[in-house]
Amino acid sequence: MTRGRPPSLTARGRMVAIGGLGLVALGALLGSPEVVALGVAQLATLMVLYVRFFPASVFVWRRHLELAWTLDRPGGDAAFFVGRSARLRIALRNRSPRPLGRARLRVVASSTLEVTPAVDGAEGLDAALPAGAEVEVVASVVARRIGTWHLHGAALRLGDALGLFTVEAYFPSSRAFQVLPRPRPLALDALVGGGASERHGRNASRARGSSGETRELREHVPGDPWKQIAWKATARTGKLMVREVDTSTLVTHHLLVDQGTSMRHGRAGQARLDAAAEWCAGYAQAALAAGDRVGLVTFDGRIVTEARPNDGPAHRRRVIAPLLDAMTPVDEDLTDLTYSELVAQVARYLLFQEGTESRVRRAPALDDPAWPNLVSSSTGELFDLRAVLAAVDRALAMAAAQKGAPGVAAPAGASPTVRLRQFCRLRGIELEPRRGDEAGRRARGLAAALEHAARGRGAQRIVIVSDLEDLELCFDDVARAIRLVRRRGHQLVCVVPAPPVVDVPLPELRELVGWAEARRARAAWRRVAALGVRVIPIGGTAPATTSIGAGAAPSPSGPGVLAA
Repeated sequence: MTRGRPPSLTARGRMVAIGGLGLVALGALLGSPEVVALGVAQLATLMVLYVRFFPASVFVWRRHLELAWTLDRPGGDAAFFVGRSARLRIALRNRSPRPLGRARLRVVASSTLEVTPAVDGAEGLDAALPAGAEVEVVASVVARRIGTWHLHGAALRLGDALGLFTVEAYFPSSRAFQVLPRPRPLALDALVGGGASERHGRNASRARGSSGETRELREHVPGDPWKQIAWKATARTGKLMVREVDTSTLVTHHLLVDQGTSMRHGRAGQARLDAAAEWCAGYAQAALAAGDRVGLVTFDGRIVTEARPNDGPAHRRRVIAPLLDAMTPVDEDLTDLTYSELVAQVARYLLFQEGTESRVRRAPALDDPAWPNLVSSSTGELFDLRAVLAAVDRALAMAAAQKGAPGVAAPAGASPTVRLRQFCRLRGIELEPRRGDEAGRRARGLAAALEHAARGRGAQRIVIVSDLEDLELCFDDVARAIRLVRRRGHQLVCVVPAPPVVDVPLPELRELVGWAEARRARAAWRRVAALGVRVIPIGGTAPATTSIGAGAAPSPSGPGVLAA
């Protein structure tokens, strides 16, 4: 727990104080000792009550009040899933010899987490704190978006019985947990289309060929190759017989997921990126269950993260990992944050969570050599960069030693920016994603992702999951990459998440905005479909339950499939 402030007056306490001062002033103006005495008595009573309440703040400062919490998964679930409520049990232990009054808690957590009282009708997380006892407050936690989210701590506000005074304290208690997409496997046959083939066994798809296991013996027909003639069966039956065989072909699915700016538009859980992530998780689950190999790449202006193709049930978590990272970007080219803003954000986090003070109270002289190590924020605060980086390096080294994960620690000799951003990823400090893209940025990233997937050997099924925006200026790069994929014999499909619901109060304006979105989408789809790529729309709110199949030409009310 960090050190709090002395008790302060609530709104009711300020009204009582102002009333007492008003009576004193009115009595002095009217020359009435009785009114002055009444005002003085009111102020004296307020002061006595303040003195009586003051020890409560002292006990809080001296750590006589402790907080601990436990996050329980929903019944029967092996992990935390998006949209499902988990139970947060908060234990408050009052080790002081006197009651501390009534406390109200506010959980400080990632922005996508909704923390509400578990009891229906309760207005907040309240609890009375008797002397020497432990009380428990139960809250409900719902994650609206997949990702790695954090419970940073709890802010406590302690008040007296009359509601005149309050004391505030903050209890840092960081807890990180992963929220996974709902397990909803998709039916792959509708997406694969006419080229779908039976699967028998691990990592194999059956196709007719000239070598492999025998499927059947049949009579020869013109055009059958001579090397498939079954001579023993021909001699036995007296007819020219041909052996029909199966060949085992390794199938690898490459999911290329767009994490650009327009994919993030919308509320948490309703953006295109949310729909894409849940759809990809269902697709990967179905493909892995069928015995195929699955790889996933996320891209923006470049390839951001990758899960290399592999198979088996355990690989599903590795496929989902890039999708979790895509929800909380920290890289310099994926966020809108200046260097000074980054330092200030990390410094404030260290102050509240760990009590590390890096603020410089008084600016040094202009010729002081300490200036190169000071960073000024947009509000004029000065921070000692050496103190901030020392705390960041300690946290990164400790995390790497505990988890044994080489990706947690910053590379040797990394710049301060890299170390600060790695710390943001470790502690769940949310940075503002890019609000705009330079022209052609994502088109270049899509082309790079396609070329990367096309290098694979064997049967490849490449699925682009993107809204296809920002492709105009560099569409030639995308077209060249698509032609490369097709020359190498890979199957290519494009899945387009539906745009989020526009939050516009006027129905006419909402319809107009939706029409403009559909018109822009149709233009992008036609350009991609003209290259022989099948374009399939999926729903935005429940993508894993949306049926996949060919339909009519896209329209503002219900887009369909554009086939080449």
